[in-house]
Amino acid sequence: MLDAWGGTEVVPVYPSDIEIEQGREHLRCYQLNENGLFRWAAACCRSPVFNTQPGFPWAGIPAKAYTNVRADALDGLGDVRCRIYGRDAKGEAPFPISSKIAFRDMMVVLPFIIKGKLLGKHRHSPFFESDGKTPTVTPEILGSR
Repeated sequence: MLDAWGGTEVVPVYPSDIEIEQGREHLRCYQLNENGLFRWAAACCRSPVFNTQPGFPWAGIPAKAYTNVRADALDGLGDVRCRIYGRDAKGEAPFPISSKIAFRDMMVVLPFIIKGKLLGKHRHSPFFESDGKTPTVTPEILGSR
């Protein structure tokens, strides 16, 4: 899941474009704290599958979910457009990484988010009830262990 520097490539998709065809009963939801990001995983194989936030037109899918099935699955997406949280990297990566989230990173992500909000891509999410806020699976708060 992690690369040599401790990072993970994440592919952004709109929640309304995601369809869970089978295995919904294995879906689990985790949060690091009560206000944290929703981290979805498949309990059957202990694999992380999505990161989401309620009412937000963005779901992050680990690139490995695609490339473990077909090595060339992401070739059509082009180069990685931004890398963030380099402050947490292990060692010195051979490519530029923002320490946190830089302005240039926001300029890459914002058009996707604005378009998604305008088109209602955060609605009809397989992760949240019709109110758009209540997760379909009760989250386990990992920080409370």
